[in-house]
Amino acid sequence: MRKFLLFAIVIALFAACTPKSNINGTITDAEGKTIYLEHTRLTATTLLDSAKLDAKGVFKFAVETPQYPDFYRIRLNNQFIVFALDSITKDINIVASANDLNQATIEGSEASVEIQRLRNSNFELQHAAIEGDTAKVAQMLIAHKRLGQEIVLANPRSAAAYYAINQTISGNYYMSPYEKGDLPFWNAVATAWDLHYPEYERSKELKQSVLLAIGQHRNSELSAQELVENVKEEGFIDIVLPNRLGEETKLSSYVGNVVLIDFSAYAMEQATAHTIFLRELYATYHELGLEIFQVSLDADKLLWLEQTRNIPWICVRDEASVQSVVLSTYNVCELPTFFLMDKEGNIIGRYNHENVEKEINRLTK
Repeated sequence: MRKFLLFAIVIALFAACTPKSNINGTITDAEGKTIYLEHTRLTATTLLDSAKLDAKGVFKFAVETPQYPDFYRIRLNNQFIVFALDSITKDINIVASANDLNQATIEGSEASVEIQRLRNSNFELQHAAIEGDTAKVAQMLIAHKRLGQEIVLANPRSAAAYYAINQTISGNYYMSPYEKGDLPFWNAVATAWDLHYPEYERSKELKQSVLLAIGQHRNSELSAQELVENVKEEGFIDIVLPNRLGEETKLSSYVGNVVLIDFSAYAMEQATAHTIFLRELYATYHELGLEIFQVSLDADKLLWLEQTRNIPWICVRDEASVQSVVLSTYNVCELPTFFLMDKEGNIIGRYNHENVEKEINRLTK
């Protein structure tokens, strides 16, 4: 009996220590109806719980907090509210009307908010397609893809970025790794997930998909990395883009200096902190021979002009934004990304905020 009690206590303590994520909310106009909480895994969707709604429509669910970012949904008849959970998401609150779950508001998970935006954009696009307005569909498709691309660039390791590249319509991907312009976004997400969640099944599948796509692209042209290898004798691939005055500015013009090549965008969520970081580097090392050659991928030219008004370093802009050929040739998969060029014009490596200053300090001595 004592052994049984001890065993029961251990089990109870273990259950109490298992981290939980709470999904709370209200769905109005659904009295007497049952909602279902489902877990959307990579290969199957499983039912986790259900609740019958009263006149107030209040519901409460609790699930074991997932180790990796994963997807869940609340189902009411044939409508769904899709959201994401990860190891740090503890509470999500959802408010909606049964008349249109697409208009639900979600709090507690930024990734889930972005997923909701993508789903609403997708629904609007499909509705326009049903109406047969081809011109409108074409415009909306561009806008929808741009939304997905912006989400990927903002945080490629997020659940929203994963969701963005995996959206389909009639079985076809909005962004396909087999399309040259879309591959960098798949590659960005695959690289980020492989780095942060290497043992996760979703990461492994992403990596395999991207490797297969790269293999197909290599049959018809050089990969970005091969292109970089082929120009190593010259030291670097030149970049020629307009500055804020519209003047064509060449990276090669700055050979003789230590050059920090910065691929970034002022529309990034972390843009302010990134700019402060660059200012500190420039103030410390410019007199020792450092130049910063910033390549902006901002789609919004007015934003770029406003944000670069008072910066002391060189900043050029590629109006192709995330479709930039420069991104592909330098194999840039996430923003910001740094490269360092020594005084002889050799690209010596790829860096990040944590390790670039040490190398700048070495090169400028």
